[in-house]
Amino acid sequence: MKFMLLPAAVLLCFSASIQAETQPEVDCNNAMTTPELNACAEKTFNEADKKLNQAYQALMKTLSQPDEDGLPYSKVKSNLREGQRAWVTFRQKDCDAVFALHSGGTIRSVMYWGCMTDRTSKRTEELTSYIYNE
Repeated sequence: MKFMLLPAAVLLCFSASIQAETQPEVDCNNAMTTPELNACAEKTFNEADKKLNQAYQALMKTLSQPDEDGLPYSKVKSNLREGQRAWVTFRQKDCDAVFALHSGGTIRSVMYWGCMTDRTSKRTEELTSYIYNE
C-alpha cells in the first residue's frame, strides 16, 4: 500500500504543476474576480520590484569605485547595503500589518500587494535620487 501512495503523490504534484503552467494569463485591464484582482496586484508588485532591483544594482555599480578625497564610496556602499536590508525587513513588516488589518475580508491580499508596490516604488525613487545626487 505504501508503494502505491508514493507514485500517486508524485502524479498529483506533477499534474498540479502542469495545471499552474497552463492557466491563462489574467487580463488585468478587465480583472473582476478576487483571484484575478489578487493576481494583478501581485503582478504589479513584481514589476515594481524588478525596477527597484535595477535601481539598486545601478547604484551599487556607481559606488563601485575607489574612494576619493571626501568621497568614501566604500563606506557609502556598505551603509547602503545594510540600509537596504533593513528597509526590506521594514517593508515586509509594514505590509504584513496592512494584511492583518484587513484579515477579515477578501481585500486583504490586494491591500497587501498594494502596500508592497507603494513602498517599493517610493524606495526606487529614493535609490534613483542617490544615483543623480538629488
